[in-house]
Amino acid sequence: MIVISEDSSMEENQVYHLESEFIRVSVSSLGAGLLSIFDLESNVEYLWQGHPTLHPWKPQIQFPIVGKLKDDQYWLGRKYYRMQKDGYLKELLFEVKNQRRDRITFVHTNTNDTELIFPFRYSIEITYMVYGPKLTVSFVIKNLDKKEMFFSLGFGPTFNLPLGYESVEDCFIELDREEERGAYFLENDLVNFHDADNKKIMNNRRIFVNQENFRGEEMVFKDIISSNVTLKNLVNEKSVNIDFGNIPYLSIWTYPGAKFVRISPAFGVTDALDSNNDFYMKEGLVDLEQEKTFKHEIVFHIR
Repeated sequence: MIVISEDSSMEENQVYHLESEFIRVSVSSLGAGLLSIFDLESNVEYLWQGHPTLHPWKPQIQFPIVGKLKDDQYWLGRKYYRMQKDGYLKELLFEVKNQRRDRITFVHTNTNDTELIFPFRYSIEITYMVYGPKLTVSFVIKNLDKKEMFFSLGFGPTFNLPLGYESVEDCFIELDREEERGAYFLENDLVNFHDADNKKIMNNRRIFVNQENFRGEEMVFKDIISSNVTLKNLVNEKSVNIDFGNIPYLSIWTYPGAKFVRISPAFGVTDALDSNNDFYMKEGLVDLEQEKTFKHEIVFHIR
């Protein structure tokens, strides 16, 4: 586990609120996490607010890995490094670079502590912006090093089920394209892409949130051709659409009886069951050349 420096730990976590005429969004300086998406017209909270035993709320930004490393370690430059699931940003307090009524930008730059578990120099900016019924989350990652930097980046908000007065069984997740591959299910947080993918869980681009499809294991889609996914239901028009662009992986997780579902598009994926821990061989990494910049944005449309 990363040790936060004294200067950082002396600061306090701050919560900030952004508002448009339709939605109010709350974000945290701890992990630059998204806390709330609240519909001002219907008084509906879209995000799961956490429960200490069922599924506690956690910040959603996954960096510099997505998911779990096999044995919680990787090999790079003749040395083993240890890192917990989904990386370490969730433990860090971000600085606020700028803030207005409808937007805020958080920034984090590598430290001596982060270099002990991720030996690269970088900066990452996360901007939240609301406009009408829309929330845009923008990522800017700069490689400040004199060498290539390899990383993964994911964003995994957890949504309430249901969003309105419908039942959980009425809820489904709809992709915008008919996928050629089905889902792969994780085993002990690791994936085996050598197994046959499961195409039966999808019916006309829809994945229903039921016990047959979700038994507790996280499902992962690889090399997806869809660019957006929508959480919908059969009863009313309440929905949230996530436009994630050209992101190649999508994971979905819930379990029978749960009142939430996590939907996580990512540049990267959890380690394979047969991983040899070599970081350069890890699937899904972004290769960012020295002193170059990576940019991406994810847009949430609230209805």
